[in-house]
Amino acid sequence: MPTPPKAQEFLSRNRPVARVGDGAADHVGQRAAHAQAIGNALDRVTLEDFRAIHAAALEHHPAWLARAMELALVTGQRREDIRRIGPRDIRDGRLWIVQGKTGAKICIPLALRLEVVGWSLGDVIARCDDGLPSETFVHHAAARNGTKAGAAVWLNTISSAFAAARDRAGIIGAAGKTPPTFHELRSLAARLYAQQGTDAQALLGHKSPEMTAVYRDARGAEWVEVGA
Repeated sequence: MPTPPKAQEFLSRNRPVARVGDGAADHVGQRAAHAQAIGNALDRVTLEDFRAIHAAALEHHPAWLARAMELALVTGQRREDIRRIGPRDIRDGRLWIVQGKTGAKICIPLALRLEVVGWSLGDVIARCDDGLPSETFVHHAAARNGTKAGAAVWLNTISSAFAAARDRAGIIGAAGKTPPTFHELRSLAARLYAQQGTDAQALLGHKSPEMTAVYRDARGAEWVEVGA
């Protein structure tokens, strides 16, 4: 099902654009090549992998891990941004994000829906509300080891918890590749949204289609279906 017109309009309107004549385009190309070189050593996460890891997270880990995974999938944002976004970033029916790495400004309608999993951004954010006062969607539900209930989860904690759920789900890297990390959910989001006709470049906050193409490359992790 195609993205609702209003959601598509907001994504297209907020696509970052590289300035011409100041070397920005060349820099973007270099970043894309660098990302491709590093990424080739990492295995991609498929939708089936995500579902298995998500199930392990729900059964064996605190609720914040599943919520972080869901937010990453429906927004396509980086781990650093997933960790810090919260209720204060919602207004006028949209989630407003200034990406920490690049400063790109992304405006995502809460109505944006990833059809293959049946979740809208609003659905996922609603699940993050556990009744605790917190500045972030991804937070601890109980005090533990000096951490207060409602406190944001550390980046390394997100990474290690994801890796533990991945291992518990039996997801291993292909020959010669490192098992997928939390960051690979960004690539999965790009691929799934592109398949349903959503502007993945705008959603990820990339200045060039070349960078988005790096994320949309499944690197052989997914089967290609050939029509009859």
